[in-house]
Amino acid sequence: MFNGSNESVDDQAVKIVDIVDTTRLQEQPAFDKKQFVTFMKRYIKNFTPKLEPEKQESFKKNRKGASKFLLSKIKDFQLYFVGEGMHDDGSLVFAYYREGATDPTFLYFAYGLKEVKC
Repeated sequence: MFNGSNESVDDQAVKIVDIVDTTRLQEQPAFDKKQFVTFMKRYIKNFTPKLEPEKQESFKKNRKGASKFLLSKIKDFQLYFVGEGMHDDGSLVFAYYREGATDPTFLYFAYGLKEVKC
């Protein structure tokens, strides 16, 4: 009871993750290691030429370490395509739950984000 009312909590309520809902991320079936490597090779090949030359060098320098980290945790991730189109040449968003956490942590490829001033 709260404030003398007999209202009960709706135990049928569905919990949604606001980032997933608001940005309309589309869940992707889990990758095995081979599928992940195939995706990353294609993503890197398609994405690198879109970067400015100075960012290409930094991206090339950091991509190996990032790929190794992601590959080591691939079984822990929920994967999402950015946007409703689910274009397989687009970026993925990686979500996982840290130990004891009730809310997920999201990982994005920083070079694939655009800054928008509000």
